[in-house]
Amino acid sequence: MTRRAIGLTLVELMLVLAMVAVVTSLAAPSFRSLWVKRSVLLAAEALLGDLRYARSEALKRTRPVLVCQSSNSTSCTRDGTAWADGWLVFADGNGNGQVDDANDGPPEELLRVQSALPSLAAILSNVSTGHSIAYQATGSAKSAAQTIVFTPAGSVPADSIRALCISLQGRARLGPAGADSCS
Repeated sequence: MTRRAIGLTLVELMLVLAMVAVVTSLAAPSFRSLWVKRSVLLAAEALLGDLRYARSEALKRTRPVLVCQSSNSTSCTRDGTAWADGWLVFADGNGNGQVDDANDGPPEELLRVQSALPSLAAILSNVSTGHSIAYQATGSAKSAAQTIVFTPAGSVPADSIRALCISLQGRARLGPAGADSCS
């Protein structure tokens, strides 16, 4: 009876590792594209969720609730390009569009804070007053009828762009993948 050794030779192992490296290098670009599309979708869904939350809170509290751009997570920013830096959702009791502290009257309640979104190049509104969306106690939006476009950084497929559409009534929805407008 002869015994046969079970195992791999060094040559066979190196050949398998080379094949794995080739397959991985071929798949990496599609994974990057998938990752970029997913990060844009997650950012759009985060803002969509916060807009829907703000609308429901305005109805529940019977007070205005504002969603505004914020680059420091404590106050609103009035810059049309700052949505990628984050945003705030807060009950705007006096209607001035800013988070007020106790020195300016009763403190306004900060409901949600979204920090900066690192993988995006820009989140832009199509209107000059697109730095905030104010929901009234009735659930309608003061600064409605706008499109917020989420654009990824770098060279990516065209269907990576997402548009968030806000109607005249204040209802928010996501447009189809690749769309940069709500029409």
